[in-house]
Amino acid sequence: MKSLNFIKMHGLGNDFVIFNSTEKKLHDPKFIKKISDRKTGIGCDLVVITKNSDTEYCDTYAKFINSDGTKAEVCGNALRCLGKELFKLKQKKHLVIETEKRLIDIEDYGNGNICVDMGKPKYDSNSIPLSSENNNNTIKFDLEYLNLGYALNLGNPHLVFFVEKLNKNLLEKNSKEIENLELFPEGVNISIVKIINKKLVKIMTHERGVGVTQACGSAACASVIIANEKYHVTDKVCVEMTGGKLNIEITSDNNVLMIGTAKKVFEGTIDIKNGK
Repeated sequence: MKSLNFIKMHGLGNDFVIFNSTEKKLHDPKFIKKISDRKTGIGCDLVVITKNSDTEYCDTYAKFINSDGTKAEVCGNALRCLGKELFKLKQKKHLVIETEKRLIDIEDYGNGNICVDMGKPKYDSNSIPLSSENNNNTIKFDLEYLNLGYALNLGNPHLVFFVEKLNKNLLEKNSKEIENLELFPEGVNISIVKIINKKLVKIMTHERGVGVTQACGSAACASVIIANEKYHVTDKVCVEMTGGKLNIEITSDNNVLMIGTAKKVFEGTIDIKNGK
């Protein structure tokens, strides 16, 4: 019986199963679904697979797979969790993580706070991506709840809406309708944002391949970027989600920093023959 070690962690309730392995079965969508199932598996929003990086100065390579078996380019909350474990393992305060798209810096800010440099936003149709050319990143929808959205890519495709009231049921309903439009060929994370003041916003996110989650790091960043561009907030904002709060900063060179905590839930092993 072959088994693999794993770590279960969460960032503000957004939970992950982390494997450090080259096992091929971990890249099988069916097996990922078994792992992610909350009744018959370990249970998680996303699986993280790490291995040694071929780049000399990188601390590890990381791949992210949603609970439905589809790929996620990056996950901010998962990166904080991974950073927390690697800080201890490597006795470092600064890490460089290699992902499919780019290298990502993670720093230990002390007192349990971990900072992830999420990079710069992209707005063109090819980078988001959109299925058709769009003159700008503003998209109008004729839906019950979501009407005027702002699209961008921050590691993942994002669509941001400003609302007066956060409504989970309507977010779920309209998000599924947007997914059915096939406007986003690689799917999209859809966030609703309520502006509280210049330094505080509340958001809720429907993540592609997962559904509405308690928190989404890259969505928090994307929401602040658009809110800042619309002059709703400053360049340092606290983002409040169901699972907790993140501090987001936009640097002078337009990089986006995400600062927050990460928690280990437990460690264990899983039989990879049947996923139980």
